[in-house]
Amino acid sequence: MLQIMKLTALLMLLFLLPVHAEIYRWVDESGNVVFSDEPQPGAEKVDLPPATTYTPTEDEAVTDDILKLTPDENEEAQQQAEVPDYQIRIVAPTEDESIWVNNGDVTVSMIVEPALDTERGDKVLLQLDGEPVAEPRASTTFQLNNLSRGTHNLNAMVVDNNGTTLTSTGTVTFHLHRASIQNNTGLTPPGPTGGRPTSQ
Repeated sequence: MLQIMKLTALLMLLFLLPVHAEIYRWVDESGNVVFSDEPQPGAEKVDLPPATTYTPTEDEAVTDDILKLTPDENEEAQQQAEVPDYQIRIVAPTEDESIWVNNGDVTVSMIVEPALDTERGDKVLLQLDGEPVAEPRASTTFQLNNLSRGTHNLNAMVVDNNGTTLTSTGTVTFHLHRASIQNNTGLTPPGPTGGRPTSQ
C-alpha cells in the first residue's frame, strides 16, 4: 500500500512540475522516500521519460477554434455550419403550361427538401415577373389573384432570417388565358391587360 502511495505521489508530481524540471529522490530521517524538484544532500536525480505530445485531429481543432470565438461569432458559426442543403422546385404551374381561368387566380405550389427549418427562420420568397408577390413566409403554396392574361414568369427561393438566398429555382413560364365578353370565340387575344397580382 505504501509503495502505491509513493508511486501516486510521484505521478502527481510529474504532472504538476514544468516539463523540463529535474526530479530528485532521497530518503528522509524517518525512512520515507521523498521526491522534489529541489536537490538535497545525498539525493539522486530521477531520469524522467520524454514528454508525451498530442496532436489534435481536424475535428477537434475546429471545435477548439469555435470555442475561442465570442458568443456572437460562435452563434453565427454554428448557424452557418447547420444550414440545410435545400432543394426547391415549382411543381405548379408547370413549364409552358396554358391556364384557362376567367378570374385570373393561379395557385403556385412548390416542393422544398428537406423541409423548411422554421427554427432558423428559413422561408420561401416567390417572385412573379421579377417582383416579389408577398413577404417571405414558411409556406410552399402561394395564391395569386386577378393576374392579367398573357405570359408570366415565376421563380422561387429559400431565404434565411436575414434575407440571404440559400437556394433558388429556375424560371417557370406559364400562359394565362381569360375569357372576354368582347370576343365571340371566348378566347382573349394575347397582350398584357388586367389587374395586378395579389397574394393571400
